Amino acid sequence: MSPNTQLLLLAFGAIVALIVLIARFKLHPFVALIAVSLVLGITAGMPLGGVVTAFTDGVGTVLGFIAIVVALGTMLGKMMAESGGATRIATTLITLFGEKRVHWAIMFVGFIVGIPVFFQVGFVLLVPLVFTIARRSGLSLVKVGIPLVAGLSVAHGMVPPHPAAMLAVVAYKADIGRTIAYALLVGLPTAALAGPIFASWIAPRIALLGENPIAAQLAGDVPREMPSFGISLFTVLLPVILMVCASAVDVALDPTSTLRTVLDFVGGPIVALLVALLFSFWSLGHRQHFTRDQILKFANDCLAPTATILLVIGAGGGFNRVLLESGVGKAIADVALGSHASPLLLAWTVAALIRVATGSATVAMTTAAGIVAPIAAATPGGGTHAELLVLATGAGSLVLSHVNDSGFWLIKEFFNMTVPQTLKTWTVAETIIGVAGLGFTLLLSLVVGCAPHERGASELSAQRWIDVTATLDPARTPVYQGDAPMKFDFLKDMRKGDILTLSVYSLGAHSGTHIDAPMHFVVNGAPIDQVALDPLIGAARVIDIPDSVRAIDAAELNKRNWRGAKRVLFRTRSTLRGWMDSSFHKDFAYIAPDAAQLLADAGVVLVGVDYISAEQFGAPAPRTHQILLGRGIPIVEGLDLRPVQAGDYDLIVLPLKVRGHEAAPARAIVRKRTGN
Repeated sequence: MSPNTQLLLLAFGAIVALIVLIARFKLHPFVALIAVSLVLGITAGMPLGGVVTAFTDGVGTVLGFIAIVVALGTMLGKMMAESGGATRIATTLITLFGEKRVHWAIMFVGFIVGIPVFFQVGFVLLVPLVFTIARRSGLSLVKVGIPLVAGLSVAHGMVPPHPAAMLAVVAYKADIGRTIAYALLVGLPTAALAGPIFASWIAPRIALLGENPIAAQLAGDVPREMPSFGISLFTVLLPVILMVCASAVDVALDPTSTLRTVLDFVGGPIVALLVALLFSFWSLGHRQHFTRDQILKFANDCLAPTATILLVIGAGGGFNRVLLESGVGKAIADVALGSHASPLLLAWTVAALIRVATGSATVAMTTAAGIVAPIAAATPGGGTHAELLVLATGAGSLVLSHVNDSGFWLIKEFFNMTVPQTLKTWTVAETIIGVAGLGFTLLLSLVVGCAPHERGASELSAQRWIDVTATLDPARTPVYQGDAPMKFDFLKDMRKGDILTLSVYSLGAHSGTHIDAPMHFVVNGAPIDQVALDPLIGAARVIDIPDSVRAIDAAELNKRNWRGAKRVLFRTRSTLRGWMDSSFHKDFAYIAPDAAQLLADAGVVLVGVDYISAEQFGAPAPRTHQILLGRGIPIVEGLDLRPVQAGDYDLIVLPLKVRGHEAAPARAIVRKRTGN
């Protein structure tokens, strides 16, 4: 049995174990995900300490972003509910659509209001409106309720800036504005099929028996004083507007434009939601005569229910990281690449399997995106749009909700249905969303696939590339103690009357920005002309190291978000102090041997630093170089990272092709990866 087959069987066993633990033994998904992750990592051969580290890193990576988005989105949703803004949107749409088409109106309400909040939060906030409408119109609760949950569910899985969809946007490096536009094209017809159309057919076939005690409590009157429809709609759509503006200026304006920089900042998911929330405190709070104490109470009250959601999301991120670092992700990628499956179909299938296994759409999106993103990047031809991958993953993550999904029980209890009735309504509606969402995404791919993905996609240009090469200047460029000095002369100079200008350079191989090949410290190691292109071109992560840190050891490294990156560039005190443009300093930041070992063991293919050596000055032995170069990992030294900040970039760094020597000067350029 091949190693890949063994890993795939372990992954299948882990999914079965999750189903059994959650559905049969009623173990909380948070606990089940931790237990299964640890067992999977150990049985896959990961070191005991490495399993825990991988899991905690996965949790931290996911929650570092999503916890903020969840908190801001939930508070915005709470302000919509308490102020009557959500009710105003609903009643206005109902008036526009008429009572006979009220189920269409409630679908749009769910779709709009569901954008900034999680499904469970949006459902609890809006279900009183469903009870009220059903009571006043005489329509079946199923006919009104299913369109609401369809709209909420589609927004949950497909439409940024919803936190779940944002997870996939980040993983695939998709453009947020383009993803929103595509999500509207795919999501609205999908919600229509699973909501009003399906509800009209299924409602006469579902007889809800007995009095619904929850409906009796929550079906109240419309508040006397509500905000206007315009201000309510503008408030909930403000984060979407800001994100779309940011995407638009990325296409229309030059990267050096101040306006583009400002809008990129304001249009980031966290800042956009923060701006919308602060605006809601005025538009839906102060204008509605709420006191500051009341607004503070709203914010406090709505955060408590998100704790379980965040824990399960975090555990899903940990499970995803263990899958990847145990080799399961690579095994799936190898099989997928060998099968030549469409990345869109693969993303949908993987997300659907994890959805059925865990019951969580958010966990399914997180894990599937983490597995499929590198496959899509490595697929020959690489023509799949990242934005379409977000939609396919979202559609798969919504399919076949059953008893291991908290949403299943939420719908059952609030609508007072039996388990079979919930399966016939909610489960079928979710499956329609999953299948129709995939179908519409595939249709959209036929249209957008005919056009360039973005400006410059069909023609290579210098747009957005940033030069991070240190300028060679004998008067300013630092030279390592004992290395050959730099000397530049003009043999002929037109400024002095010569017919041409002709220069001669004398410098060491390790001058300025340069690449060390294995030959530098490894007997019979490869010279610089034999270093492959693969590690020199590709995705890289720039990591900020504080000015106070000199030794980047394993402990310091593990404080940073470096795992998962194939190329790591350290931005240290040398950048902060401009040392690549001054005399030689001995107290530069360096990579300690234990950190070098950690990088090598994690499969990093290239390491870069912003000074002319990665080794501690005066170290008794060149262990950092020996560890990295011994693994065939080239080291880029002397980068000038002042023009860039921490984050993910595309990197190209190419050395002079000098035959048979250990190093050569290089030119390095980076480009911010889309979606970061």
